[in-house]
Amino acid sequence: TSIFTMGYPMAKLMGSEIKVTDGIISSKTGYEGQISTYQISAPIQPGNSGGPMFDKEGHLVGITSAGIQDADNVGYAIKSSYLYQLMDAAPIDIKDICDKSPRQNNFTEQIKEFAPYIVMILIY
Repeated sequence: TSIFTMGYPMAKLMGSEIKVTDGIISSKTGYEGQISTYQISAPIQPGNSGGPMFDKEGHLVGITSAGIQDADNVGYAIKSSYLYQLMDAAPIDIKDICDKSPRQNNFTEQIKEFAPYIVMILIY
């Protein structure tokens, strides 16, 4: 499955503009065979973790969670099916936002549509 991620990798070096990386789901299991995560080929650097992962139709399929420093183009993302279970348990209704299909079919327009919902969190 083709995917893309959005986030702010290494913002001090790469700037604070949102970045988009694409790749594929390489494996239905993640690090050490974890079933709650995917292995993906999209590079995940510090600053990408916690960012959304979409399929090419613009549906949320995961949240990026980790990369391997010495491995090129190996990252991991938590599967959306596990995220939806957490959202169901949340004290507020946040699922409405995630259930909406993107209004745009064009890849560039999808990115423009999603960008306002993706923020950089800085810890000092």
